[in-house]
Amino acid sequence: MLLCAGAFGQSSVHNGKEHPRLYAGKAEREEILQKIKSQEWANESWEKLLGEIAPYVERHQSDPEWITSRLAMYWEEGERYTQCYIKGQDWDYGEGNAPVPTVRLPGMRKWNDFQNVPLKDRIPYNESGDMLGVSRSSGDKTPVLVPYKESGHMIRNNNKEILQLAEKSAFAYYLTKEEKYAKFSADILWTWLLGTYYMKPPLDPEESTGGLGGYAPGGIMGYYDYEVIHDDRQVPAATTYDFVHDYMLANPHEHLSQLDMNVTDLAGDVFKRFIEIGLVRGGAKGNWNVNRYRHVLISMLVLEEDEYYNDGKGMEHYIPYYTEISTAFHAPLPKILENYNKETGLWPESPGYASGMIGALLEMALPLYQAGINTLGENPMIQKAAMANLGWLDARGNLVVFGDMRGGPLNYEVFERLLTYYTWEGITDEAKKVATVINKGIASDQYDRSEVDWRRIILNQPINTTENTLPYHRAAYSPFHRHMIMRNGNDDENGMMFTLYGGMHGSHLSSNGLAWQFYGNGYALAPDGAAYESYWTPDMGYYSGPVASNTIVQGYSKGEITVNAMDPMVPSGQFYNESVTSEFCSFADVSADEKRRLIAMIRTSPTSGYYLDIFRSDLAENDYIHHNLGNRMTLSDTGDTPITLENSSIENPPHEAYSFFENTRKARYADDFKATWTIDSVAPALNVDMWMMGQEGRELFVMDAPPTTLRPDVTPGQVNKAPQKTPTLLVRQKGNNASESPFVAVFETYKKGENSLKAVSTIQSTDRFVALEVGSDNTRQLIHNAIDKEVYETPAGSVFQGIFGVVSLKNDELTYLYLGKGGQIGYGGYHLAAIEGEVSASLTIENGIVAYSADKPVMIKLPGGDKKEFSAGKNIRIHPSK
Repeated sequence: MLLCAGAFGQSSVHNGKEHPRLYAGKAEREEILQKIKSQEWANESWEKLLGEIAPYVERHQSDPEWITSRLAMYWEEGERYTQCYIKGQDWDYGEGNAPVPTVRLPGMRKWNDFQNVPLKDRIPYNESGDMLGVSRSSGDKTPVLVPYKESGHMIRNNNKEILQLAEKSAFAYYLTKEEKYAKFSADILWTWLLGTYYMKPPLDPEESTGGLGGYAPGGIMGYYDYEVIHDDRQVPAATTYDFVHDYMLANPHEHLSQLDMNVTDLAGDVFKRFIEIGLVRGGAKGNWNVNRYRHVLISMLVLEEDEYYNDGKGMEHYIPYYTEISTAFHAPLPKILENYNKETGLWPESPGYASGMIGALLEMALPLYQAGINTLGENPMIQKAAMANLGWLDARGNLVVFGDMRGGPLNYEVFERLLTYYTWEGITDEAKKVATVINKGIASDQYDRSEVDWRRIILNQPINTTENTLPYHRAAYSPFHRHMIMRNGNDDENGMMFTLYGGMHGSHLSSNGLAWQFYGNGYALAPDGAAYESYWTPDMGYYSGPVASNTIVQGYSKGEITVNAMDPMVPSGQFYNESVTSEFCSFADVSADEKRRLIAMIRTSPTSGYYLDIFRSDLAENDYIHHNLGNRMTLSDTGDTPITLENSSIENPPHEAYSFFENTRKARYADDFKATWTIDSVAPALNVDMWMMGQEGRELFVMDAPPTTLRPDVTPGQVNKAPQKTPTLLVRQKGNNASESPFVAVFETYKKGENSLKAVSTIQSTDRFVALEVGSDNTRQLIHNAIDKEVYETPAGSVFQGIFGVVSLKNDELTYLYLGKGGQIGYGGYHLAAIEGEVSASLTIENGIVAYSADKPVMIKLPGGDKKEFSAGKNIRIHPSK
């Protein structure tokens, strides 16, 4: 391992015999106080922290039992259990009676729909463990009494919340030296430490958690939780202990005399139990391995040196179990880093987990650095993986939603911790890059540096740049995730973006079929749903499958995909594109089993554009489903006459999750039609217009789907946040194979009164070829898509051979030809063709200047001229000659 000099310009690392030491020592106190004086964000955070804890600390001076009585404990004499038993992954019963109340084990592994009422309203000395809770998904916020065995994470969160108050107060003691803060923290910690000390690890005789429990290896259970990755109360306990260790040593709890211990002995015993159990539970793979470490590492770092303990197991003994030592039950940092894709820097799980994993590694890196171990300097993959997170972002800085995740802002702590490290190490160029990311988060209101967080006060560094424009790439593709992103612009107002991806079961990804999402005003306006309560609740059956995605439900739901074409293309072994063929056109054409889908993005001006979806499915019956954000939805013919809908159920549902649809209405309709979703919970209102080409055998269903999200920050005006339903369209096509008669749709997102599309019509449609005309203001595009190698001449005067092609006109004059992996495209005397094989190329005409871009040599003909060969290149002017 790489040793370092330590932070804050120290010449040596912190003394392992002194406390505090985790994030800062006694020598750094004045420097932190100076930061609070000189940095506005640090001062605001500090004042907020003091304001948050003040009511509790002041009350504690005269009523010290108020806060400790709200800890979830086995309070009742005779039932102060020392051994709990698990059955079916939930609490079964307890045995024993300790001389002090013991800390209550959560009542169940599963989540529930409830969150705790405010601390002031919780039941003091709660002997039953029944918890007062408020529904998270319902509009009814009346508190209800949730039975202990149905309380989900309420007990865990209750105790964590109180321990985190102790943690904040302990930090306040460190800086102010006012004893009232130390007493508040110590009284909470004494209650928790002693109550934990007398509790043995739970036993699971039937091995419902994959092991016997106790200290036996195997399974998923922690010391104080059913999942070792949720054994997190040790973290605020350990950090509180680090700050108030000396105070607790000088002011021992009266019960310690019966144990013949001091606080160092007691805490060491308790934290080593968490460590010993943590290192043999949860397995050596995936995010469980990492998340287990993020908890036990802090417990390791607050231990004394090996020589202090009779068993010789102190900090030096345990740290190598993270930095280098492997066992059958855990994999250390070098093996963790092997999970990252060497080319993309991505973790092999959904974006939320990927972001969380690199956040965990950086979270652990800083206290390790303080202890003299530089895991960042010797592992450049950590830095690469952190920057790879930017590839998952939309224009607002939210992570794209797919798989088991709810989205929301990027974890800016990742970049704060990198900034800390680069500043400490004097790496100024890299510090400026990550500071730009932080500035972007602040500018877009996704991140607030002044939030209450004592770690940030210690670790965050001054930012010496005002730059907040993030570089972005037009295309990103991860083959493992079967997921691609395409962008045109990256600002909140006018940036365009879509995602297209296949399904996967496992790795916290979903069997969602060949699905897509598109964006407008920085939001995913056609999103994947992600408002599931938990992995164990019935709604997960809806959100984890194709019915909550924008796809065709029948047939393919998971498996390998084939990228038939994409432009901009992402080269093999990379995450991002290197070159761009067209400033106006982007597309991807993907196949999976019987499905083939082309998604394109056409820019018509710096502030306008539209999306195209051509979806083929080689089945006799197909349900094309489209979820869109909106307070309301309308359905009409192309002349804006409403289509009459009748109340009707959906016959022969192909998926059991159709049971989640409500208020279902139907119309039999085979012609072209329009749908409009309106978000009027924001001003100006946002709209999405959809035009779809008609086909025989169509039934249109409009219904209310489940909420899109539980989060308050991923939809405009919190539209379609639980409990609001999501207006959804289902287009069923029966007896008409959708490979030969595909679903063809055009979508435009816009603010009220700013729509640019005027008309969409079909030029030509056969079983292998589709051509459309899309008119927008004074421009129009002729769109072409084929799944064979035939040459098509259209009634609109265009010629086309390939997968995707666009002829764009302004005032009836050609402005560009675009050929996406094809043989040729031509119009009005202009012709662009591949010389050999297939080419992606564009030909632009602007102010009399003709230029081309091509990824291979091309043949170009201009009006009145001869065909000429040109080599591959980018933005090469050919007329007038240079």
